Amino acid sequence: MKSALITGGSGFLGLNLSIKLLEKGFEVTILDINEITDDIPEKVNYIKGDILDAKKVSSAIKGMDIVFHTAALVPISAAGKRFFEVNVEGTKNVADACLEHGARLVHISSSSVYDLDSGMPLTENSPIKKTKEGYEYSKYLADEYVQSLMEKGLEATIIRPRVILGPGRLGIFQILFEWLSEGKKIFIIGNGKNKFQMISVSDLCDACIISSENNEALGEIINIGTSNFRTLGEDLQELINYAKTGSKIVKVHPFIARIPLSILFNLKLSPIVPFHYKTMYKEFYFDISKAKKMLNWEPKDSNIKMLKESYEWYIKHKKTVDSNKGTTHKSSPRQKLLCLIKKLS
Repeated sequence: MKSALITGGSGFLGLNLSIKLLEKGFEVTILDINEITDDIPEKVNYIKGDILDAKKVSSAIKGMDIVFHTAALVPISAAGKRFFEVNVEGTKNVADACLEHGARLVHISSSSVYDLDSGMPLTENSPIKKTKEGYEYSKYLADEYVQSLMEKGLEATIIRPRVILGPGRLGIFQILFEWLSEGKKIFIIGNGKNKFQMISVSDLCDACIISSENNEALGEIINIGTSNFRTLGEDLQELINYAKTGSKIVKVHPFIARIPLSILFNLKLSPIVPFHYKTMYKEFYFDISKAKKMLNWEPKDSNIKMLKESYEWYIKHKKTVDSNKGTTHKSSPRQKLLCLIKKLS
C-alpha cells in the first residue's frame, strides 16, 4: 500500500483528492492548519500543522511515498505579503522535505501565472505574466523553486489547473450562486464572448493521481482543463435557464468596471480582487494535449455540468454555507458593499 500526504488536505481540492486516493488503495494523511470538518472516511489520518513549520512538515513527509501539495492562499484572500510567506516559503518547506526524504511531489500550481495577452490556447511553454506582485507571482516563484530542486534530484510534477469547480466549491462562486438563487441580476465584465475554461475537481484529482504514478510526468509542467467549454456568456446563460429564477445577465464594459472595482478593493469593501476583474473578460483556456498524451487522461466533465452540479449542491446546503464566512474555496466571502448592489439589482 502506497502512502500519500496531502498538504492543505482539509480544503476543497485536498478533501476530494483524499477520497479518490482511498478508493485507489492509498494510505492517506492530511497535513493542514485547519481541522477536518467534513464527513470523510475515518481511514484518513490527520496531522494538525502549518506548512510554514519546516520541522513539522519534514516530520509529516518522512516515510511518505507521494506528497500532493495543495496548500495555498487563494486570490480571494487578498493576503498581500502573506501570499509570499505561505505560497512560496511554505512550498520551499514541502519541496525541501520531499527531496530530503525521497518522496515524490505533485505540486499544484495555478493557471494565473500565464500572460493572457500572449495568445490562446495557452500551452506549458506560453509566456509567464510579467507582474511581480500578488498571488500570481507567488505561485510562479513556488513553481520556480520546485523546478530548481528537480535539477538536484527531486522527483516532481507541476500541475497547473484552470478554475476548479465541483460540488462544495464556494469562494467567488458562492456569490454567483446566491444571486442566481434569488433571481438577481448577474453582472459580468465584458461582452461574455470570451472562451472560458474550467476543470472539475474530480477530473483534476484523476490527473493528479495519474501523474504521481507516471514516470513520464517527472520533471514536467502539465496544464489541466476541460475539453468541453464555450464562452463565459453561453455557459452562464444556460445555468440561468436551468435555475429558472428570473436572473438576467448584465454586461459591463471592462474599462467602466475596473475603476470602481479597484477602488472598492483598495478600500476593502469588495471581495472581488484584481485577478478577477482584470481577467474575467479575457479569453482564458489551455491546450491540454500534453496531459492527454502523457497521462493517457481525458476530462469527463464539461463547464456546464460542473456549474449545474455545483449550483445544485449550493441550493441543498444554502442555509449552512451562506453563514460560513471566510476566504477559502470552501467558505462564503463577505460581500460587503456588493450586498447593497444586490438589493438594488
